[in-house]
Amino acid sequence: MLLATAVIAAGSGCSGKDPYRPGESIGAFHVIGKLVSTTCGTTPDPWEFDVKLRHDKTTLYWVQGDAPISAVVDAAARAQLKSTATQTVRAADAKSRMAACALERDDVLDLALAPVAQPVDLQPITSFTGTLTYHFTATDGSECEDQLATSGGDYTVLPCDVSYTLIGKRTGDAK
Repeated sequence: MLLATAVIAAGSGCSGKDPYRPGESIGAFHVIGKLVSTTCGTTPDPWEFDVKLRHDKTTLYWVQGDAPISAVVDAAARAQLKSTATQTVRAADAKSRMAACALERDDVLDLALAPVAQPVDLQPITSFTGTLTYHFTATDGSECEDQLATSGGDYTVLPCDVSYTLIGKRTGDAK
């Protein structure tokens, strides 16, 4: 049910830069997420995954599968990354006159990077802690009742939320 944090980032198509590898590498990180709360239903706990962090001065990039998400890192080495994605879970069915089911997922990732160097230098980062929150909701005009657990689906209710605490440790270099 839960996919990695991803959104479509503004590409730099004609600039020659790779939009999936912006800036310079900080490294590869192994992340362990501990479930704090869920109103969505069954959710992995713990949840483990890998991510690459990159930077361009004080802009942090979270690179994981799809287009990176980014945020400016403040003087305390904290960043809040946000993304929104919409996925069609079920296409419309003209025969049964059922509208499509599309779910929007809003992600908020709050990170505290370590060690903190002043002025902020992202190159020596070896770990991070933080929170990751997902908010799922059916888009306007969607019919998603069949996605609820009472109808055999995966969600207890819609809209719903999932929240994790995260610990990330650098595992090596990332290109």
